[in-house]
Amino acid sequence: MIRNRTLLIGMIVLACSFLSIINAAAMYSTLPCDDGDGVLIQSEVSDAICDYMLEDSTYSLDDVGDAAYVLTFWNGKPKTITDGHDREVVFYRPVERIITTNPDNSRIVISLGDLNKIIATDECTRGGCVLPRDSNDEKLVVDAWEALQTYDDGQLDELPETNTRREIDYETMAILQPDVVLDTLWYNRGDLIEEKVGCPCVDIGSGFTFEENYNQIELLGDVLDEEERANELVSFIESKVEMIESVTSQIDESEKPTVYFAPRGAKKGFYDAVEGRDFTRTEAVYEPLTIAGGINLAEECTGEEINVAPEQIVVWKPDVIFVAKSTWDGESGVDFVMETPELSEIPAVKNDQIYDCFYPYCRGRPIDRTLFNMIYMAKRLHPEEFSDIDLEAEGNEIYKELLGVDGVFTELAEYQTFAKEVY
Repeated sequence: MIRNRTLLIGMIVLACSFLSIINAAAMYSTLPCDDGDGVLIQSEVSDAICDYMLEDSTYSLDDVGDAAYVLTFWNGKPKTITDGHDREVVFYRPVERIITTNPDNSRIVISLGDLNKIIATDECTRGGCVLPRDSNDEKLVVDAWEALQTYDDGQLDELPETNTRREIDYETMAILQPDVVLDTLWYNRGDLIEEKVGCPCVDIGSGFTFEENYNQIELLGDVLDEEERANELVSFIESKVEMIESVTSQIDESEKPTVYFAPRGAKKGFYDAVEGRDFTRTEAVYEPLTIAGGINLAEECTGEEINVAPEQIVVWKPDVIFVAKSTWDGESGVDFVMETPELSEIPAVKNDQIYDCFYPYCRGRPIDRTLFNMIYMAKRLHPEEFSDIDLEAEGNEIYKELLGVDGVFTELAEYQTFAKEVY
């Protein structure tokens, strides 16, 4: 009897979940309160509001509210955007419930002022990729964690988790009934998410070129109807780029140092056989470095994942080496470079020009770290030209703009003290 009852309850739950998914799919394919022609007009919305107020309506309060919004802000028509994979995504209702699958999109949603609309997210947004944690998984800058309140007065790590690096929980997503899923560009699974979850999915992400970041911000601003704030954010980033580029563009190429950039650090020496990275992994395009006035020695390399032989680094004879520090409070990779015999004759080693820098990844390419590295590298490469720039003040301003919290960079510099060396 108990077994049968348990089976019956399970079937009921499954059926309810299935019905909710069907209802959600229907909701996202038609305009609320529309007569079927695909365009809302004033009389349709007015009639729907009156019927609702007179309690003579099949429409809910959400229906009439969304219909009024669509009429007022979208001219009564569905909104169509083109995402990062050139997919046309159609919205029939304004976005109030968001699921993000990666920290880069989560960060920009927060920057646009819509954190309270995120109802679920990925493991790294909940982890240490938007706000930092130490190597023991303890929260750093606790005040910032507490300041970023989600829709239910919780913190980021209390949001439901709907995906990890390799797995995605479509069923839980569907049950949560989001208005949109913001997915990364890596997997090209937007159509599959729309099919399984029953709502629009936008594929979008950031990059190591600022143009890619601007495109991401502007697209998300369009999706969330936050165009004005998106323009403000783009202008802020542009101002930081101009602050550095206006100086380095005047420096003759012959006076710019050659640089080897090790963005994956050197925790496991030359090469990590498991992940295929560490000191020999590099990037052919890293705009923060070139804007900062360095010559990227790997700029002629091709491919998405570039691993170069240690012998190639020796042949390049870099004037400077930047080694990214992959944890906030872990060991530096500088010692490995300085103490490795094979690298001892490199000018950067002989002249003690090996520096830590900010790790540019975190399940994506965080725009905050991109900006930090641009300013930090400029001060390392051209200290006299940038002596008047206060990295601490700039870092705090960047976090304030992105997260709305004061003093974050100052606290993080207590864990990554290399930043203080150029204050």
